[in-house]
Amino acid sequence: MGDVVEMRSPIGLMQLFDDGVIVHTIDDGVIVDSKSATGVLDATRMLAKGKPVSVVVDLRRVGFADKDSRTMFATDPAGGVEVATALVASARVSQFLADLFVREKPTRPTSVFEDPSAARAWAAEQLRIHQDQD
Repeated sequence: MGDVVEMRSPIGLMQLFDDGVIVHTIDDGVIVDSKSATGVLDATRMLAKGKPVSVVVDLRRVGFADKDSRTMFATDPAGGVEVATALVASARVSQFLADLFVREKPTRPTSVFEDPSAARAWAAEQLRIHQDQD
């Protein structure tokens, strides 16, 4: 993979790879609320620069995400640029939060993984599928 553009979101490190996949690694113990969710969506839009992206969210160290933030992430895919979301979860808390997010019925393909590499591969494939449809 070539160049990587990095940006801090209110809750972690975001990395945009040259294939259009953003990997968002959530900081240890972070509590996600609607204010931080708005910041994440803004950061995603800034990184994407109007182009479609797939996002891998590594939830393994998250403390909690409230319902408002989960709803925001599910219903506002960063202004339409986020075409797929892969959630990486392993501990009971992150797996529970990932399941709650999926129950919000996201407006784009969403899947939960334990393996970050599998999540990244799926996200890249979802972006290719989206681009082939356009």
